[in-house]
Amino acid sequence: MKKQKYHIIIKFTANDNIKSPDQELGWVDYFAKFLKTGIAYKLENQLEISYKTELDLITKDDFNNTDLIFYILSPAMVFASNINQDSTELEQALNFDIPLINSKIKKVFKAPVKIEELPLSLSTPTYYRFYDNSLINEESYETYEGWNKFQNNENYWKVFADVLIDTISILENEEIEISSKVFISDKNKSYYHSRNTIKRELKAFNSEIFPDEDFSIEANYMEDPEEFFMKKCDMAIHFPDEFIGLTSEKRKKAFEKTPELKRLIWFSPVESQQPEKKAYYNELKVQLKPYPNIEAVESTIEEFKEIVKENISKIKDQSTTEIQSVKKIIYIISDSIIKKQSLELLLNDETISKNYELKLIDNVENVTDYRHLHYELLRKSDYFFILFFKNNLPWLNSMSGEIKKAPGFRNNKEILGKYILYNENTIFNDEKFKGFQLIKKNEPEQLLEVVRKLAV
Repeated sequence: MKKQKYHIIIKFTANDNIKSPDQELGWVDYFAKFLKTGIAYKLENQLEISYKTELDLITKDDFNNTDLIFYILSPAMVFASNINQDSTELEQALNFDIPLINSKIKKVFKAPVKIEELPLSLSTPTYYRFYDNSLINEESYETYEGWNKFQNNENYWKVFADVLIDTISILENEEIEISSKVFISDKNKSYYHSRNTIKRELKAFNSEIFPDEDFSIEANYMEDPEEFFMKKCDMAIHFPDEFIGLTSEKRKKAFEKTPELKRLIWFSPVESQQPEKKAYYNELKVQLKPYPNIEAVESTIEEFKEIVKENISKIKDQSTTEIQSVKKIIYIISDSIIKKQSLELLLNDETISKNYELKLIDNVENVTDYRHLHYELLRKSDYFFILFFKNNLPWLNSMSGEIKKAPGFRNNKEILGKYILYNENTIFNDEKFKGFQLIKKNEPEQLLEVVRKLAV
């Protein structure tokens, strides 16, 4: 049976609710009014909103008898309130069940506050930031207002829409089936609004976002909070500014994290035209090329959101296919064309097709022409065959080097065999190809004999 009445508590300091001369209400009063109006539009149940001052404690009874508690946070609130005593007593009363506490307590940042200075029970991963975070001077900020018709208050309503959607979802006890988990880096002030736009879109796409705020209390205990969150996810989104200013060593380390994870770096066309960033961005794109799991994307934000959703769908489809498939995958790269008749014999041989799935790229000069397929097969294949019959040693070095990189992004999937087929006139240094079985054959078509031996 649905509740007949909902109850929300808002705790704040009076300094954050001072009326300006030309307004009827203060910031918190408007926040409460808009919240009540929005909920009434969506839900039929009555809603009671009660206030707590900065010195009022949130008791266990308050917690048990309310549906949600909003803390309006600012330096004035943290300085003047009993927030630490409040949290300590609530944690003790609820046996330090932090997940339970976090399920009802939400943070509303009216002004900048250092998260690490907040008590544990305010480590909830749901937060709403109502101030401009993109200013260079952190001491200077501008709080978004929802009432001032003379200023651009679009940002206020974007954030408030998040508050309203989340609140209604909680009041309705709505269970959302998570379709994917996406890491979105939160290290870029200049990309802050873009991050929120992408996050909002993906949440509507039933994606769970990590981190859902600046790194939470949970992450403070991790050696590498970013990697901690990325390992929870299906894919990751970054912005280029977080890599600018890093030493070569630190940048390399950042790129090498979670090599099994698909990562997109979005270059905003607007930011890319900034004179002070243009050269850095171009340099960064070049440095990303050796990392097959990282892709640089320069597009409008609307196009980028579609690219992200397409990648999520591919990852989901790929996971389903991998679960369904029990055949071992053989990846064959050939510098020569394999005759059609021989290829048909290979593909139609029942002793092979019963247990193996063959993936062939022949007459290959440059593997980057097949970049996405190639990297996908490096990740998934069980066996690798290089057919080397044109005596182009740099080509062989390149192809074998690609396969040697494969373990770096296979998520611990074992490689069962690596082979190089070559003719007897070929001269190369065997020592360079340790780990590969070297097999002399007269022509590429004799691959069939070798593959058949695997099936025996």
